Amino acid sequence: MTSAIVLLYAAGSTYLLYDALRDELHNFVEHEGGELTALVLRTSKMPEDLQAAVDAISDILEEPNCAFRLRSGDGTILARSGRQRLLDALPGPIPTGRRTVGLSLLTTSVAGYAEAVPGHDLVTEIVVDTRQIQATLGEYLRATLIVFLISVPLAAVCGHQTARRGLKSLHAIVAQARAIDLPDGTARLSPDNAPEELRELATELNAMLARIEQGLHTMRTFTASLAHELRSPLQNLIGETEVALLAPRSVDDYATVLRSNLDDLHELSDAVDNLVAYCRSSEPKPGVAQRERFDLLAEADLRLARERRNARRGGTELRLAGGGDTMLLADREGVLRVLRNLVGNALAWSPPGAVVDVHVEGEPAGVRLVVEDRGPGIPAELTNRIFEPFVTGRARRGERGGYGLGLTICRSVVREHGGRL
Repeated sequence: MTSAIVLLYAAGSTYLLYDALRDELHNFVEHEGGELTALVLRTSKMPEDLQAAVDAISDILEEPNCAFRLRSGDGTILARSGRQRLLDALPGPIPTGRRTVGLSLLTTSVAGYAEAVPGHDLVTEIVVDTRQIQATLGEYLRATLIVFLISVPLAAVCGHQTARRGLKSLHAIVAQARAIDLPDGTARLSPDNAPEELRELATELNAMLARIEQGLHTMRTFTASLAHELRSPLQNLIGETEVALLAPRSVDDYATVLRSNLDDLHELSDAVDNLVAYCRSSEPKPGVAQRERFDLLAEADLRLARERRNARRGGTELRLAGGGDTMLLADREGVLRVLRNLVGNALAWSPPGAVVDVHVEGEPAGVRLVVEDRGPGIPAELTNRIFEPFVTGRARRGERGGYGLGLTICRSVVREHGGRL
């Protein structure tokens, strides 16, 4: 790139210098030709007077070296003066009305100019020595070549050092990144003495590592919690079934075992459903659920049957009430999952003999769902984190805690519908 720039600059500046020298020469020969024509017009046109006029203008001129001729219309030389070398270089007539001072400046050492004398059968000719112009152009070209030969290696050295410094920092960051296996909270890139752009890149990569660590931590926590929580109901199912098969039992005994197993299976089903719903909501571009129109109060009355049975077995009471226009255009299964998660939490934390009230009220801007229990409430230390994934309250003695996904899914579904939890 530096070579191309220097070459373009050299070519452009050389042409400008050449054009300036050529114009200067044109102006010179036009001026001197006009002077010679004026002297000739003031003479008697006799041969001796014409020679005197040519000698006079030749004696006055000092630079550049020139020679002058005066011809008749048929090409006969009437008078001449100046350097014989120049006169011999262009012995024939020089065409009038056409300048020969052009590219010949670069190839020949002389240039000629001819002009007809108005009203007379005479032609004035000027032959100019152009070696000084060629020397000036040559000197400039040599200087340009020297600049080119100096600037290109210098640019190469500077470019190499600059690239080497930048790539050295980049190689260091690459080596640090290669040494990182799985982020563990301490793996960070250190762009010491790196250019600003690489420091900015390292900062963004460190932020990405922090997000990956957070995601891995969440995944590990979720995997460990899920394995632990799913193992307990599975062990219960296996244990109760094995005990039931050890000896013949009555129909009532088998029914009791099946009901207990069914409760555990429902719990497993809810855990899997919440897991699937959470994974879908955590996708970078989750799909848009199909929405339909339904009556939330009527659906709640139908879908809370299992929760009512659980409430009766736990010694609590579940009451449903509502009024107004409770029609919704929404994701039916998503909204009902919000209802069942909230009611399930309320029943899990309600003491025996307590009442859980569910209110579904139609409002001008939508539907208001309220689940009210008489449990211990949310611990103060969890107030700001209760909607985060895998955050659960402390389980009561003898019972398993939740999976920490219910309220997270509730908030996600409610936000998707433009609501507030």
